[in-house]
Amino acid sequence: MLIIAVKIPVLLSMCIKFLLSILFIGISSVAALSQTCCSGGVPVSSNIGFQSGEKGNFIMSLSGDFNVLKTLKSGSETLNDDQRLRTTQSYILRGAYTLAGDFGVEGFFPVIRQTRRINTLSGTLDREATFGIGDPVLLLIYDISRKGITARMGAGPQIPLGSTTKTDNRGLLLLEDLQPGSGTWDLITFASFEYSIPERPSSIAFLNAIYSMTGKNDGSRGGSQSYEFGNDIQVIGGYSDQVLIGTQLIVPGISFRYRFANRDLVNDQELPGTGGEFIFTRLSTSFPMGNSSSNLHFNFEFPLMTRVNETQLATSFIVNVGWSKSFSSNKFSESLIDLN
Repeated sequence: MLIIAVKIPVLLSMCIKFLLSILFIGISSVAALSQTCCSGGVPVSSNIGFQSGEKGNFIMSLSGDFNVLKTLKSGSETLNDDQRLRTTQSYILRGAYTLAGDFGVEGFFPVIRQTRRINTLSGTLDREATFGIGDPVLLLIYDISRKGITARMGAGPQIPLGSTTKTDNRGLLLLEDLQPGSGTWDLITFASFEYSIPERPSSIAFLNAIYSMTGKNDGSRGGSQSYEFGNDIQVIGGYSDQVLIGTQLIVPGISFRYRFANRDLVNDQELPGTGGEFIFTRLSTSFPMGNSSSNLHFNFEFPLMTRVNETQLATSFIVNVGWSKSFSSNKFSESLIDLN
């Protein structure tokens, strides 16, 4: 117990200093930039931050993320209105490779389907949908782990490969938050801490921070305007442990995610009906398979607090299902040879 009492204050101090250093630039500029709240978008927070692997290991995963936005909010008040529905389905291929030394690379490639449905006063259904490649992310990760604490930080671009020219059934350009891509190069920064309590080595307490600094798309709507999706700050903390049920090992966990988003900008002017503050909780379960080099993941996330600017649709729940596998360098090369 004395060991825990000594180490936890040190850990908290390191976490606070590290997170402040990563978020300083983002917090200082968030008043000027923003991220639309009712857009599902690519779920960056769910797809950055593999657990660190041994040198020379490659980790890959496939996942599906389903975000349902059907709660109409005005500020923090829930309105009695079920005429609107937004969904975002993201299918994501992730990969990470641990290099020699203290460096690694990590990234993901998304394919996105977004839908919007409105039941009009006349009784007709107004429905729009888009499908296409989203903007992938590539990060360089630096491991600064110390004894008993796994700590990593990283940064890299979100690359504008996704389309920004999808049209509706009348041939008109859809709004920016329904497009698969953003049309801008964004900077993603990431910090992660993991700590295993010595008396409970199977457990992991973790704290992640993600900051997205977005660019300005001067070619929005055929060049007639500029649009900024803006900055997004998220902090995620949680705890997981291993439990043996019969012969099956499972890894349940719980985490909490805080997100702050400011308003979007159109031609450098704030866009009403965007921006807000959110707190979510996530319940997760992982099932190691075979020799534990592969895992199945199931996550369910729902809001604890939502406070938006003006009136917006907000997330009602998020479901995420995925599979991941770890390869050593030699086994990964052998797998590629077998595929050929």
